[in-house]
Order: sequence, then C-alpha cells, then structure tokens
Amino acid sequence: MHDNATAEHQEFAEYLQRLRRAELVAYLETLHEPVWECELIGIAFPEANLSTGTTHMLYRWHFVLFHVLYSLVPEFASRNLHLHIHCMRTCVIKIPESSFCQHFDDNSTSFCGAPCVEGARLCDFHFQRIDEAAIDSLSIRYFYLDWKNFTALSAENAEKFIGGTRNLLKNHEDYRRCLTVMGLPDGVSPDLLKKRFRHLAKTMHPDLNSGHHNEFAQINAAYRSLMKYLGSG
Repeated sequence: MHDNATAEHQEFAEYLQRLRRAELVAYLETLHEPVWECELIGIAFPEANLSTGTTHMLYRWHFVLFHVLYSLVPEFASRNLHLHIHCMRTCVIKIPESSFCQHFDDNSTSFCGAPCVEGARLCDFHFQRIDEAAIDSLSIRYFYLDWKNFTALSAENAEKFIGGTRNLLKNHEDYRRCLTVMGLPDGVSPDLLKKRFRHLAKTMHPDLNSGHHNEFAQINAAYRSLMKYLGSG
C-alpha cells in the first residue's frame, strides 16, 4: 500500500511540475471577463488535447489545474483580489473594501457590495443566508486541495465526473453560436439562460407576432441546446 501511495503521489507531482504555473498566473492577472476551463488548461498544459485525450487524462488535467487554482486563492486575496473558480466562468475580481458586503454571486460573477456594519464581511441579508451552497463550495475547495483525490476516481467514475464537460468541450463552437443567438455572454448560468428565454418568449412569441416565427424558432432551438449543454455539464 505504501509503495502504491508513493507511486500515485509521484504521478501527481509530475503533472504538477508540468503545469506552467507562471504563465497561468500571468493570464489570470489579465482577466477582465470570466473564462472557460478549456482556455486555462490550454495555458497550463499546452500539450493537452481536449478533443482526443481519454476521459482519465482529462480528469487529471482538470484536477491538477483546479488544485493549483485553489492554492492560488490566498495569494490573490493578499492583493485584495478574489479568484473565483468555475469550469465555465473562472475570473479575478477586486474584493470590496471592508465596509462593504463581500458575498460573491456565482451567476453574475460579482460581489454584493452593500454597506456592512463595522467588522462584518457580509451585509445583514447575506449573513442570514449562508446556505448549503456555501458549504458545498467549501467542500469542493478541500476536495481539490487534497492531492489524494487525483487518483481517487476509477476510470468509470471519472467518465461520470467529467463526461458532461467533455460533451461541452466537443460542442464548444455550437455552444458559442447558441449564445450569440440568445444574446448572452460566455459562461452564462442556467438561471440567467432561463430568464433570458422567458424575456424573449414574451417579446417574440409567434402566437402574438407572426413576423417573429423564424427568429423565435432559432431562439428556441438555441435555448434547448444550451440547456442540454449546461445540464450535462
């Protein structure tokens, strides 16, 4: 068992050594908009081929990338920057001053910024709503910081874990095309996608305005495709 653990740690260390940390940090520091994980993998592991690599390889690139990203969080925080980590919307945002709420909303990739009482990090509204999402986020962070999870998944479970992301990466061009049809930015959340579709449905419903029949058909097709991509991811 000891020899096996040593071999697993050595494999993890080799991936970690291959990751181009300096280039990754330099790129993160230039971020003005949220980016996809595939862009970060391309910088961290230039040799990675996301379209032909096995699911097991994709999981390892993904894990080591996220391990490094989470390890960078304190470094960015020391410069008053929040490194938000997500497979479709990783970004770097300036942390509000201490007198303003530091609750970060994943959907809008922004801080609340409402005034706080002295010494508090959250406004009253968000302080009362520290929910399961915050606990899940903490659990995810510690999952990636523990190197043992690099080899914790079997090939079968890795397929389940990363399969949706693989589908999204393979259909990245169609995903971006659908976003353009919907008039939405890259990295949109399912909730914002639904709100946008409801808005378009009210303004362009073919039963109310026959002139929008073809346009609404395109929007509906794009919406259904996006929901499939985001749901599978």
